[in-house]
Amino acid sequence: MSRTGWMKAGKRGVLRAVCAAAAILIFVPAVSLYAGAPAGTGPAEAECARLDCGDGQELYVLLPETYDPGREYCSVYFMPRDGADPSWYLEQGIPGRIRRMERDGTIPGMICVFVGLSGGADPEDQVREAVEAVEEAYSSIPDASKRGVIGVNAGGRLAFHLGYGLGDGEVDRVPELFCAVASHDGDFTSDANPSVSGCADIYDGLNGEVDVPNGKGTEWVRNYYTYLDACSDSALTWEQGGTADIISLYRMDNFSNHHSPSAWDYSVFEYALRGASDYRGGVDRLDRSLLGFARRFGIPEAQPKEEDRVEYRVRETIVSGEDRMIDLMGDWHFITETAMAGTDPGDGKPGGFDPSRIGSVMKTDWTSWDVVQPGLDWWTADFAPCLNGNQYYSGYAWYAREFEVPEEFDLRDLQIEAGMVDEADEVYINGVRVGQTGIPEEGGAYDLSNPWDEERVYPIPDGLLKAGTNRVFVRVCNRSGGGGWYAGPIEISAARQEVDPEEAGQRFYVDSFSSDALGGTDVEYRVYLPEGYYESDLRYPVVYMLHGYGSTGKSFEIAGVPAVLDEGIACGEIPPCIVIFPTDTHPQKASWWVGAYARMLNEDLVSRIDATLRTVDSRDYRFLAGESMGGGGAFFNALDRPDLYGGVFDIYGALSYTGALTRFMNMGEDELKNLKLKYFLICGTHDMYGFDLDHIRLGRRMTEAGIPHVLDIDSGEHSSSFYLPYLRRGFAYILSGLRPL
Repeated sequence: MSRTGWMKAGKRGVLRAVCAAAAILIFVPAVSLYAGAPAGTGPAEAECARLDCGDGQELYVLLPETYDPGREYCSVYFMPRDGADPSWYLEQGIPGRIRRMERDGTIPGMICVFVGLSGGADPEDQVREAVEAVEEAYSSIPDASKRGVIGVNAGGRLAFHLGYGLGDGEVDRVPELFCAVASHDGDFTSDANPSVSGCADIYDGLNGEVDVPNGKGTEWVRNYYTYLDACSDSALTWEQGGTADIISLYRMDNFSNHHSPSAWDYSVFEYALRGASDYRGGVDRLDRSLLGFARRFGIPEAQPKEEDRVEYRVRETIVSGEDRMIDLMGDWHFITETAMAGTDPGDGKPGGFDPSRIGSVMKTDWTSWDVVQPGLDWWTADFAPCLNGNQYYSGYAWYAREFEVPEEFDLRDLQIEAGMVDEADEVYINGVRVGQTGIPEEGGAYDLSNPWDEERVYPIPDGLLKAGTNRVFVRVCNRSGGGGWYAGPIEISAARQEVDPEEAGQRFYVDSFSSDALGGTDVEYRVYLPEGYYESDLRYPVVYMLHGYGSTGKSFEIAGVPAVLDEGIACGEIPPCIVIFPTDTHPQKASWWVGAYARMLNEDLVSRIDATLRTVDSRDYRFLAGESMGGGGAFFNALDRPDLYGGVFDIYGALSYTGALTRFMNMGEDELKNLKLKYFLICGTHDMYGFDLDHIRLGRRMTEAGIPHVLDIDSGEHSSSFYLPYLRRGFAYILSGLRPL
């Protein structure tokens, strides 16, 4: 039932000007006032001015370090954690943290006001009077578009009431007092505090306003920036109408289309649900909310210093021997075929191509094309002007450059290593096609085989290269999603012979076997071995890491997972372990790791690995991990075979698609506890498939059932750039307490 209060008649009542007239300024050092302050806050290097605002109301004002009365500043108002006393922020050293973030460029200078509220009076009227007093005393911009409100615990609930104008339970679609709203560890459900007990219900007020199917009527959300975070281990987070439910309003019903700004736009909505080990009293993500506020206010972000910019340095040519090489990284020229034809990027669709145009393209003035550096990342909106800001360009594009071959260079048995392309490519050297992936006919159409994770290595016919100037053209095609020539190396090198991985002591290699569960189909898998494996007789824990839809085990190599594992093991965070990356043999790489593919994994592959590598044949030393489809498959198989696996590391898993979520939600508490599984679960807040919603449901169920777990849902999308920073922590958690035997 909705609780109403703070009627808008009071909001728009006559303000008492005596508040500003009677203002008294006293400078108070903002220091940590008690021994329980979080480690690292230390004495705050900031001073707050105390502004007495009449009726016993206190304000503490932190001005920017370089405050200049001659210019105007945006302002942020902090609502009291207990709904009354602002001193908690000073005790936690928040002014000092703000000052340090300002100094290191994390946030720009803003006027920060820590508001105290007195009992008996309408909090909204008091805040309005506080705003008037601050704007009378300091050079603060008197406009809702330049003000934000933020709060911890009960203050988070106050912030939402004030920001959205929910005094009568209805949203102000145009900001009246604040345009930016943030809640850290918000208490949206408790009536224990007299300052919030009569407030309208936040969830009821937002329900039907931000979660409209197809996003119709939600354009007003763009008028605000909204941020929420909370502890995923706290029962308060999962209370009906609490933080998790409010977050879901912004995300539910919207993820299947791009009409709802709240579902997609970081400048409109951000949130985080983090485990207790990373969530310190609701203030650890203050930089996130304050930076979001600054963006909403239109304050330019600090630009990276010139010395901090990374630029690829081309390696020197090696002219002879097995290591001879000509580095082709660095500057290339680039153009989309739609731009070449004078049409807008994004209009072109992968289709046919007239092969007769190949020669004419190579004879054009390609030096006038955009200059880019391929092999470093996927296309971005600012990768090249010809993309016209469309990082998801769908169609064909060309890269071109010249390179020099020294007179003394050994021209025998060469190859071009062309890195990785999303999705297809063909390579021409001196007008001759030397290789292709996904474009069978010269100058032809992309065959839609989606070979985005295949390494491009093409032999160069003897006699094709010559001493002096040579030219290379690369035609690429992207059908959907991210595209581009996204990884190197790109180089001319000596052709290399394949070697036996064990004889060569390789710790990351590819192997295969014939699967009985799949009727004798050959299944490829990659093996990661820890440092020292060949020199020891130890047996190791093993993790089976499952790839996503349309991908292969190669995707983890591309993302750099082996290197991250090496780092984690070297520093002692992760115990030495074996990791297996199988490749789905389904024609579309869409097995979901269930049915026959689950049997291939659980029976055939596990048996083979235990027989051929030094693993510990025990469920307590065997684990599952996976991303997207693989995360859903890992979770499903962990539930299905707790006799085989001791835990799961789920990376934005497709839990609904594999049936894992339904199965988990339908299990009883005793049944869930008897599984005795370790759970480490992560997902991005702006997951393009809305998988964060499934993880919110899963987190609520786990918390209510008392199942130990780690759940982190944080800023990020459905990509390796989101999960890589979590990789060491996830492996450390599921492998905790283990060591090689």
